[in-house]
Amino acid sequence: MRGSEPGTGPPRAAAAGRRLRARLPRVLTLSLTVAAVVSAAAGVGAAALASRRGSVGSRTVLAAGGAAAAVGVLAAAALVVRSGAFALFGLVHLAYLGLTVTVPLLAVGLAVLAVAAVRGGRAAPPKALWAVVVLGLVPAPVGAYATHVEPGRLRVDHHVVAVDPERAGDDEVRIAVLADLQTNRVGDHERRAVDEVLAAEPDVILLPGDLFQGSDGELEALQDDLRALLGRLEAPHGVFFVRGDVDGGDQGHAARVLEGTGIEVLVDEVAEVPVGDRVLRIGGTALAYDSEAADAVRTDLQGTPTDGAVTILLSHRPDTVLALPESSRVDLTVAGHTHGGQVVLPVVGPLLTFTDVPRAVARGGLHRIDGNPIYVSPGVGLEREQAPQVRFLSRPAVGILTLRDAA
Repeated sequence: MRGSEPGTGPPRAAAAGRRLRARLPRVLTLSLTVAAVVSAAAGVGAAALASRRGSVGSRTVLAAGGAAAAVGVLAAAALVVRSGAFALFGLVHLAYLGLTVTVPLLAVGLAVLAVAAVRGGRAAPPKALWAVVVLGLVPAPVGAYATHVEPGRLRVDHHVVAVDPERAGDDEVRIAVLADLQTNRVGDHERRAVDEVLAAEPDVILLPGDLFQGSDGELEALQDDLRALLGRLEAPHGVFFVRGDVDGGDQGHAARVLEGTGIEVLVDEVAEVPVGDRVLRIGGTALAYDSEAADAVRTDLQGTPTDGAVTILLSHRPDTVLALPESSRVDLTVAGHTHGGQVVLPVVGPLLTFTDVPRAVARGGLHRIDGNPIYVSPGVGLEREQAPQVRFLSRPAVGILTLRDAA
């Protein structure tokens, strides 16, 4: 083993570790894509061998091709698990590439074999084989849309939140919600999200966490642009932020990005803001929504006099609403985290939500849980690093909420 110079070993090792962690997402994507293509090639090869054995039926051809492809995908999955470097999202990424790359390529290969058989004077393949080929091709355009189109199809959600007449006041209050920017770049999509928020001319802007997701090196290169982008967020009565899963603590990514922007970070505390003819009490909780400190924020909001301020509970995770009593004094809970499921299937709904609130609530929008209004933002960005960077039937969104008299 070759040693290192005194005093340089640990820093060099740490730097190498940072570079490796920064490259892991790219290495993962490349490795799994190669695995998907190789699996498809193995499947086509197995199908070709089966088809050359005399009068072997189409079922045997399909079985041979599918089995070879499945073995390839399972082998890649085993390597992912055994490496210890990739977690759940790595397996999800593998499954996604298997569906959108391996299966369509295998379908193309089977179609080529079928056409070659006909041209070679052999019997025409049955219609069932062509049906399988057509079905196998479908995931390719769906995957292309989910990867390259829908993540950029930003929409603006408008909702009216009814407030008890005793504290509604005469003036409407407009609140903009920009959640889960969760980016590692500043492009047209991120700039448009901020533009849409500012175009609504909100009284208050709420940011329920997850601003940046990437390596320290990526943040160092991006932080000036990201800080300039977020620095544009201004509202007459303030911009408030609570930390999410990827934001870190006091010295984390979010702290570096928000420095000098004027955005107020709420960590298990309540801010009082005069807006028009009433007062907003905004309680922001840290990521641990079930902690004693977070519970103290909820208790504080519920103790607000009934004829006093409008109360808003701001949290990254929507689960905080489950800790409220039925029809509580909290007028509105605002959260993000779920990305609307990020991948939603017809009838089935969101595949993953990572929350205990009902799936329909996690899907996003304005809902009620035990009489408590909650707005869950579908978010602007998406899960990065090991995860497949896709959205399907879950468009990114910013929210514009108008508080007015329930009457």
